[in-house]
Amino acid sequence: MKKTFKAICAAACAVAAAVCVTSFAACQPDDNKTEGDVPAVKLMATDANGVGALDGVDYYVAAEPAATTKAKAMGLDFSGDLQQLYGAEGGYPQAVIVAKNELVESNPAFLSAFIKEVKVNESWIATSSAETIIQAVSSHLPADTTPTFNAKNLNAQVIANCGIKFVSAAEDKARVKSFIAEMGEVDATSVGTISDSFFCKSLGTASTSSSVNVYMPDGAPALALAKLMSENNTFGQTSVTYNVVPADTIGARVSGENPAADICILPVNAASKLLGSGAKYKMLGTVTNGNLYMLSKGGQAITAENISSLGGKTVAVINLANVPGLTLKIILSKYDIPFETIG
Repeated sequence: MKKTFKAICAAACAVAAAVCVTSFAACQPDDNKTEGDVPAVKLMATDANGVGALDGVDYYVAAEPAATTKAKAMGLDFSGDLQQLYGAEGGYPQAVIVAKNELVESNPAFLSAFIKEVKVNESWIATSSAETIIQAVSSHLPADTTPTFNAKNLNAQVIANCGIKFVSAAEDKARVKSFIAEMGEVDATSVGTISDSFFCKSLGTASTSSSVNVYMPDGAPALALAKLMSENNTFGQTSVTYNVVPADTIGARVSGENPAADICILPVNAASKLLGSGAKYKMLGTVTNGNLYMLSKGGQAITAENISSLGGKTVAVINLANVPGLTLKIILSKYDIPFETIG
């Protein structure tokens, strides 16, 4: 009987152990979980007119000031901040300022003085009236052009949302190259190869007489030079002409045999494709560091903690093929959330 009793006890213990192991395993995270468990986010392209007006869309992505303009006009809520979702300190390098190599070599003293004013601009736009800023930008637009900024959509919060901050090329090289690489991973055709020679490492002290044409796209990038346009700064022997142009034409200002722009602000991916070799232009620094926001009609606020809730949702993006869409795709990829383009 002793042996039989021992055998019974052993069998009972084995069963109990098996049940315990099974129960424990059931409570553990499934390390084999795949991104297929989250439905794909459906991405579609739109323009400003479509924001808030499309059927079946759960969220929209727009840049300031369009985000504030459409939120007010269409009764939308700010439901996500792509700068925070991206996660890096300071956001991502959205637009850069470049200068012709000839200018870097022949008149670096001017560029040093120019950059100093660009840095001062950050505090100037934070303390100046909206009217002063609007006048500064709109006075350098082509005739009969409607400015992106107006009295209805420009205020202190919108200015803060535009992420205006100058970071020198020498300091921002790693961040820019990393962001370009991330863009290339989600769309290899969206970027070019950036050479180390594209980044301006330092400026000399040589000075010469010259006339400089500065170009920038209308919108947030123009805020980066608003103070300079307001005061029409003169720099010793160098005269400067400022030109604010429609965003979709900015690439033409740095293209061709004799590009019009001596200094230009343009999206970082466009800079990599058009100028990344460093053969014609050098990057002086980054001037905008993210100004993209998610909007919705009463939708759940999207944070890093609940971003998987975007799975299965439809998100319409202004400029899906460029920085806004690429940035959203980078963010979704970071969180292992699949996406597909529709429409």
